[in-house]
Amino acid sequence: MKAHPLLDGLGLALVGAGLTVLTTALVVVPQRIAQRPAQRGVLALYLDPAGQLRLWNRLVRAQEVAELLAASKDHPQQGQAVLRLIPDAAVPWGVVRQAAAALETSGAPLELQLP
Repeated sequence: MKAHPLLDGLGLALVGAGLTVLTTALVVVPQRIAQRPAQRGVLALYLDPAGQLRLWNRLVRAQEVAELLAASKDHPQQGQAVLRLIPDAAVPWGVVRQAAAALETSGAPLELQLP
């Protein structure tokens, strides 16, 4: 039985298209899952053992967080932003309390998510 080159090419094209869709999904889906809290108005701030805050893997100061919150008030249709403080497991409780106290002055609700 002789294979048809046209069917072989069509099969390879379908496999290539399927792999492209799968690879794209493997990249995009985790990013969308990670962005889901931000779409609901939650700013997730990660606290490292040195007391530094990270937002989207970038170092930020408490003053910058206040500026972000002020900018979010310009878009009332999104609702009020919520701060979520997520300390690393190695962060001492005193550092967590200091960071929480600094963030509470922003006026936004503050959630604490323990590791």
